[in-house]
Amino acid sequence: WLAQGADPSRLLIIVPQQPMARPYQLALHESEYSGGAPMITTFAAFVREAVNVYWAAIAGALGADPSREPIFLNIEMAQYFMARFALPRIAEGAFAFSDMRVAPPRIISQVLDNLNRAALLGEPIESIAERLIKAWGNRDSSRREVFKRANALAAEFRAHCLQHNLLDFSLTVEAFQRLIRPRPDFQEFLQARFDFLLAENIDEDLPTTHDLLALCLPYVQGALLLYDPDGGLRTFLGADPETAYALRALCDDHLIMPNSQVMSQDVAAFAIAISRALSPRLESLPEPEGKVRAAISYIQARFYPKMIEQVADQIATLIQQGVAPRQIAVVAPYLNDSLRFSLNHALRQRESFYGIRIPILTHRPSRALLDEPITRALLTYTLIAHPNWLDGSALKAPLPKDVADAFALTIDGLDPLRAEQLTELTYRTKRDAQGILRPQLSPFAKLAPDWQARIGYRIGQRYDALREWLDSYRALSENAHGLPLDHFLRLLFDEKLAQKGYGLHNNFEAARIAAQLIDSIQHFRQTLYADHNSDWAALGREYLQMASQRLLPALHAQSWQDEQADAILFMPASTFLLRNRFVDYQFWLDIGSSGWFMRLEQPLTHPYVLRREYVPERPWEENDEKMAEDDRLYRVVIGLVRRCRKHIYAAVAELGESGFEQNGKLLSIIQRVLSLDAESETP
Repeated sequence: WLAQGADPSRLLIIVPQQPMARPYQLALHESEYSGGAPMITTFAAFVREAVNVYWAAIAGALGADPSREPIFLNIEMAQYFMARFALPRIAEGAFAFSDMRVAPPRIISQVLDNLNRAALLGEPIESIAERLIKAWGNRDSSRREVFKRANALAAEFRAHCLQHNLLDFSLTVEAFQRLIRPRPDFQEFLQARFDFLLAENIDEDLPTTHDLLALCLPYVQGALLLYDPDGGLRTFLGADPETAYALRALCDDHLIMPNSQVMSQDVAAFAIAISRALSPRLESLPEPEGKVRAAISYIQARFYPKMIEQVADQIATLIQQGVAPRQIAVVAPYLNDSLRFSLNHALRQRESFYGIRIPILTHRPSRALLDEPITRALLTYTLIAHPNWLDGSALKAPLPKDVADAFALTIDGLDPLRAEQLTELTYRTKRDAQGILRPQLSPFAKLAPDWQARIGYRIGQRYDALREWLDSYRALSENAHGLPLDHFLRLLFDEKLAQKGYGLHNNFEAARIAAQLIDSIQHFRQTLYADHNSDWAALGREYLQMASQRLLPALHAQSWQDEQADAILFMPASTFLLRNRFVDYQFWLDIGSSGWFMRLEQPLTHPYVLRREYVPERPWEENDEKMAEDDRLYRVVIGLVRRCRKHIYAAVAELGESGFEQNGKLLSIIQRVLSLDAESETP
């Protein structure tokens, strides 16, 4: 289009999530075409802008106040406001299940998910409970009553949002679908604004996105819709491959590209073999030219820790052979703290032993910010620097263990044992006239000489420099009103913790998490304190209390862009697939786990029942779940294989992390594929 003289500014590019816009932005930046810039956006960003433009015209019909501007909430802020209503009811036992225990942040996120599903379905909130109750069928449980309570909570949250002009994703989508998309002037705008349309991975996008694409197609001069028949990995986030495929009927030409531009012949042979094993409908696939066994190696150990050690050995071998770290991806069905620590520790040992560098980058979208050690360290220093924020109940002085962990993480060369000793000797809490314990740090010079020598004079210098920085800021904030929390943390990071001699210097992973925390606080401030410019204590207290609730972080774009760094990717398989990243080598951990095909239990919602094509009156049966599991396993495994150029290492422990024997579907299928391949080669 651009080569034929099209105006770039009249091109609309829609991607399922913002990080997927990056390749288009880079390509256009490096291209020879000048003029205006295309609109590269997600459906969420597009409709947010549309609602903002049409707000005065639609606010009244929506039930909001047209005289005040809308306030758009990201997922963190939506959870923050939902928590105000949910936490008291959770404490009362309103969401107590007879057959399981669900953490409050999960309850909050699932109620918000139901609101999103209602908007995507184009149905009222009340219909969600009806769908879930009918899908649950005649099974005896407390679920039916809890579904109704979840709906009531969602309705209460929605009423609060309308009263205060707060628009979460669900309300933004509803406003667009119901009040903007049908407007003739909006459709005239589309016709006048865009000549060309490109939609990336529509199989990973929302049904409402497909509605928008269907609306645009008759108006544009040219369009290209990219669809992966084996995609649909974001179903749990609302993606709908069925409504995506329906757009095929609106296209004049259909181009099928069956040949991979990524996989080697051997990996392609394995892809065909695994496809046949996972999906009988693919028996007619062509015979491969490569060798299946040349594409995959089997790493087997009796115990889980030994499996991790063997994986670390193989990674170190690849690095020694000259493989770039960014050409290696390590994926697992789940990535918990134990697994992350174990592999990271094993790789650090091999760095020291072989004298090589093995950088690693992890990403867990479902992980709360407070679960990150660097976050806890930064918030510990925040409390030490702002003792006036403490109230003795919701916010208390940091525990000695938290202070020791912060020292060990942020002072270079300080091991955990000496960090505990340093904390014991320098950290004190003093009760003030209000009876509240206030934290303080004493100088290293006050330690006995033998303790100074034991901890180390260089460590002492670094500790004192950090303590003096905190004391200086503390005095400044007490004499004035201090800085917003995000500004304080940015200063602490830039002026001290990122400097040489401190733990965040050249620590790529810690810097990424610190940036995510600062961005989170900044958005919190801009949403709740947009007109505030004086005493920032209330902001700090309120954010710290929200963080303590372990709400999930919003998508942090920098954490996706950081993958340009030369580092090994280590993340859940589904997260890796959503990045659409290609690597030379993949390691599949714990292939005997059921997590490769079983979805996480979501007792308040259901990603399949709350889809447009699902018949609302039909119960969700055991066979439905099995078919969904098989479909998920197929999409995940094929997605991984097609993103690998050279070789896959499949790792299994006979006894899993919990000590039980492993015999999941993926393990059985890989064993079957290798067995059949061996038989075919036998003369």
